[in-house]
Amino acid sequence: MVQVGASVGYFGGNILLIKDDLASLRPTFFVSVPRLYQRFYDVMQGKIKELTGLKGKLCQWGIEAKMANLSLNGETTHSIYDKLIFNKFRESMGGRVKFMVTGSAPLAKEIVNFMKIAMCCPFFEGYGQTESSAGICLTKSEDPEAGHVGGVIPCGELKLVDIPEMKYLSTDEPHPRGEVCVRGGHIFCGYFKQADKTAETIDKEGWLHTGDIGVILSNGALKIVDRKKNIFKLSQGEYIAPDKLEGSFGLIDIIKQIFVYGDSL
Repeated sequence: MVQVGASVGYFGGNILLIKDDLASLRPTFFVSVPRLYQRFYDVMQGKIKELTGLKGKLCQWGIEAKMANLSLNGETTHSIYDKLIFNKFRESMGGRVKFMVTGSAPLAKEIVNFMKIAMCCPFFEGYGQTESSAGICLTKSEDPEAGHVGGVIPCGELKLVDIPEMKYLSTDEPHPRGEVCVRGGHIFCGYFKQADKTAETIDKEGWLHTGDIGVILSNGALKIVDRKKNIFKLSQGEYIAPDKLEGSFGLIDIIKQIFVYGDSL
């Protein structure tokens, strides 16, 4: 945006009225957290369930056709069904969105795929941290597979470090697993006046230890599967990841926000 120029719009502050804000702002480039995309998905699925008869059949055929094309070659548009069905979804976002981006937390694969076909545009999933000037990995628009965060960005290097106590090893077959470490010009120099914390985060070779646990897929993409620090151990020795539980419970319709607290005892 700094390089090519852009206007930035802010929503009015009421999440329930964000549809009106989008209709007014008509964004071309939309970035948000998974929670909002989850809300869009729920609303659109609700609208689809209300359709009956020929309209319902037509919508189902359109979804099936576009999902098949997406799986086959990464296509997000369709010459017929976009005009009949999916333009209505696009209009709910202002009708001008060219691509969408999500980050900060995992987003379910089915939501990513549905947003691609519903909005008829590329949908990118990114991964990074403040300490890496945001970006570490980003998906490709033509990639038909969802459920991962893509490959490392050009200015960075990425490696996985073994975590034996959690049984994550870079030698695992067929997919290496371990803590995600990244190095490059986009990595921060350190925490302000906190040399001890900086030393814990960046090792002597310049690798930033993210604390996230990833797996390298067959296509070279990174998939985040766990968190090294956001876990606790039960008294019988089992490791529990609250984030995974929150993600699973968050898919239930009647749950809007959830926090999982763990007690080792």
